[in-house]
Amino acid sequence: MAEDRVAWDELLAVGFLHAVREAHRDATVALFNALSRTAGFKERTYGVGAFETLASALDSVFGRGELAKYVVRDDLNGSPGWRCGRYRVLLKRHEFGNVRAIRWDRASPTKQAVARQGYVEDPQLALPLGLDVHDTPGVVTLVLAHSASEEPLEMELFLGRPRWNADGGTAWHWIKQVDDTLGPDPRRKLVERTLPLWDDRDDQEDVPMRLRGETKTA
Repeated sequence: MAEDRVAWDELLAVGFLHAVREAHRDATVALFNALSRTAGFKERTYGVGAFETLASALDSVFGRGELAKYVVRDDLNGSPGWRCGRYRVLLKRHEFGNVRAIRWDRASPTKQAVARQGYVEDPQLALPLGLDVHDTPGVVTLVLAHSASEEPLEMELFLGRPRWNADGGTAWHWIKQVDDTLGPDPRRKLVERTLPLWDDRDDQEDVPMRLRGETKTA
């Protein structure tokens, strides 16, 4: 099975993708409520703020409920990252509407190195970049590309495997949009009721109920 399908299915199954979608929405709303262009805030302020508020929101959402068992903070050379299974996810803000135009050869040294990861379905010549990146063997690093526009309020969120594109080629080996088509949120837990061995309808008001790990999501 292709890597994109395997990675997507694994992250979807534990609720990772629903969690990042929730975090991005929360962070975007918080950012636009806090900053106003009419007050003089410029694009650079929005860019830094978007990155920082999303990182904070991800820390929060990954620290709650059952998902906390699957996701750990796993930075790469100081770049905020979160690992679920064998997949680490870093952040990259892009210009709204231009996620496929990212130039990884102009990105940070860490993101450049991530874009040079070996990819069996599209091998590239490994040229020395002079980068000292300390990665973890066996871990595949993906990128969560995020953006939003204020008026009208629109959001973009993508997960993918970046491709070194100094040759002018495509920016991604594969990329998928994280949107409302994800389906049911696997983080939602059904209410578990502990019932007695007998079924006395007259006394049901006294039957104790135990709630287990219900997590409310947006």
